[in-house]
Amino acid sequence: MPIDHYATLGIDPLAEHETVRQAWVAAARTHHPDGLGEVSDDERRDAERRMHEINEAWRILGSKGLRSAYDKERDRAKDQSADEEEIWNEDWFDANASDPPGFEVGNPLVATVLRVLPWFVVGAIGIGIFVFSAFATNSRPERWKNPDTRTIPQQCVLIGDSGRVEGDADCVDVKARRVVAGPITQGSPVKCRSGTEKVATRDEWEFYCLVPPTPAGAG
Repeated sequence: MPIDHYATLGIDPLAEHETVRQAWVAAARTHHPDGLGEVSDDERRDAERRMHEINEAWRILGSKGLRSAYDKERDRAKDQSADEEEIWNEDWFDANASDPPGFEVGNPLVATVLRVLPWFVVGAIGIGIFVFSAFATNSRPERWKNPDTRTIPQQCVLIGDSGRVEGDADCVDVKARRVVAGPITQGSPVKCRSGTEKVATRDEWEFYCLVPPTPAGAG
């Protein structure tokens, strides 16, 4: 896109020649370095650069021939920019579309993969978050500390100082007991068989039928 000389002078592209001249004169009076007074070197350089842009705008727009050529180039650049934007907006996810400007892939299959790849990445991230959340939920400490709804026969549980089932345990723990039956809801007609110990859960809503764990090496 060429420099917008119309914007430099603050005028409409359809402005008449006299309007262009007046805009140039006004801009030159405002930004001429000689009218700045005492300023820093950086400010003076900025003013000189600005004045150069103003004079260049007048050189182009003040000449009928140069202005005509400039307008054609400006219109062509605007049309090209609009076409490129339309390609990106409409064809980015079209598997049959041509490659975007400046991004050419000779293999149609590769081009299609590159277009849909971002969607696969988003989907994979979503699945990963779901799996991680499910794993984290099942791994929470309270799930292991509350065997009321998950302990199955032949597992071992830990008997706390309160004499209640506190949670799952390694069967080699001195306070561990092996589960023969449970959890069983309090008030159930099911009774612990002879030789087992009835131990309630911490909330006393359920109980287990327990025996000492089998010593290591015992058959």
